[in-house]
Amino acid sequence: MPTHAQPSALSYLLPLLIILPLLYFRLRKMMRPQPLKLNRLWIRPAGILFAGIAVLVGAPPPVADLPWFAVAALAGAAGGWQWGRLMAIHVDPEHGTLMARGSQAVLVVIVLLLAVRVGLRALVKLEGAAWHLDAVLITDGLIVFSAFLFGVRGLEMYLRARRVLAETSAAA
Repeated sequence: MPTHAQPSALSYLLPLLIILPLLYFRLRKMMRPQPLKLNRLWIRPAGILFAGIAVLVGAPPPVADLPWFAVAALAGAAGGWQWGRLMAIHVDPEHGTLMARGSQAVLVVIVLLLAVRVGLRALVKLEGAAWHLDAVLITDGLIVFSAFLFGVRGLEMYLRARRVLAETSAAA
C-alpha cells in the first residue's frame, strides 16, 4: 500500500523566500510614478487573455463548469475595476505626459491574491481527494479570474486616463 508523503515545511517556505523579494521590488517600483502609455495599455491584458483562451481551448472544460467560470469572471472583473480605480493617474505638468502610480491598497490586493493561491494549492494537495476538489477546475478558474482581473483593470485605467487627458486639455 503506497503512502503519500506529507509536504514538508520547506515546500511552502521556499516559494515564499523566492516570491517575497520579487514582490518587494515589484511593489516598490509600482509606488513610484511611471509613464502610462495609452497606446500600449492593451498589450498585457491581451496577452493574458490569449494565453487563457489557448489553455482553455487546448483542454476544453465540461459545460457543467461554466457557472464556476462565470463566478471567476465576475470576481476578476470586480477586482480589476477596483484595482484600476486605485491606480493614481495624472498628467505630469512639466512634461505633459500621463503618469500612473499604484496605491498601498494594491499591495494588500496582491498579497491577498498570493495568499489565496498558496492556500488553495495547499488545500488541494492535502484535502483535494477528501473534499472532491478538482485541481483542473480551480486552475482554469484562476486563469479566467486573472484574464478578467488584468483586462478590466486595463480598461478602467484606459477610460480614466482618456478622461484625465481630456480634462487637462480642456483646462489648458
